[in-house]
Amino acid sequence: MERFSNITEALMNEAKIEIESFDIKDGEKIIAYFSEIPSISGFPYKIILVENSDGIVYARFRQWDTEYDFTRWDNGVYNLDRLRIITDEKILSQTESALLKEYLSQLEKIHLPENINKENVIILDSSLWKFGFILKNKNIDYTWKAATEDINVFVPLINLMREKYLDRI
Repeated sequence: MERFSNITEALMNEAKIEIESFDIKDGEKIIAYFSEIPSISGFPYKIILVENSDGIVYARFRQWDTEYDFTRWDNGVYNLDRLRIITDEKILSQTESALLKEYLSQLEKIHLPENINKENVIILDSSLWKFGFILKNKNIDYTWKAATEDINVFVPLINLMREKYLDRI
């Protein structure tokens, strides 16, 4: 039985679940991720970088096509089981893979901030951003609506991921 709702929060929660649902194959490991969950009118997406057992790095992308779905649901009742999710997968070039390894190597050598969320600002309607990566000794996860200047240390890695899908985000 399909699930229907007229509650926007239920719709957004289902969209978050859908864009997080990547298939990770045996022998693969997630290296990094980046996501944006905008206000309801946006296009929530997530990008992950995955390395397989052969050392090949893939960028995988999942995005909720809100424009398409909202044209189907003009009466305010949402089908939670039929969200249109756009998916894509691209192999990182050797140059991109080398840059990725260099960025991660640099991050292992510095003191990383514990938090990059600027908490002394008021954000009325904005995206929720999530970013994380895996180093040899630890997993790093950040969430923010307004970032502190500490995000600058991560910009090269974030840009590497986002550049693979600039035409979609």
